[in-house]
Amino acid sequence: MDEKKLEEMYELVRQNNSMLKSARRSAFVGGIVKAVWWILILIVLPYFTWIYLQPYLDTIMGQYQTIQDKTGAMTVQAQGIQSQLGGFTDLLKQFGIGGAPTK
Repeated sequence: MDEKKLEEMYELVRQNNSMLKSARRSAFVGGIVKAVWWILILIVLPYFTWIYLQPYLDTIMGQYQTIQDKTGAMTVQAQGIQSQLGGFTDLLKQFGIGGAPTK
């Protein structure tokens, strides 16, 4: 073979090798960037979202618990009033004043 063609082939092989190394390096760095990106999306963002929303959720849960407590207290009071009224209507029935008319 001619010396000039060997030099040209050698230069093309070096360029090809350089391009292949660059492509492999780019693929490796791209894989690392993708991994970091998915870790960011799947772990870090939900964590910071939870940290940001947690005080609001705690406030909402506290208010919900307060409403449940007050509703429970009102139910107990309503049952007490109902039992008192039941005793009062029985007393009225004894005197013939209240209740359904009897035949």
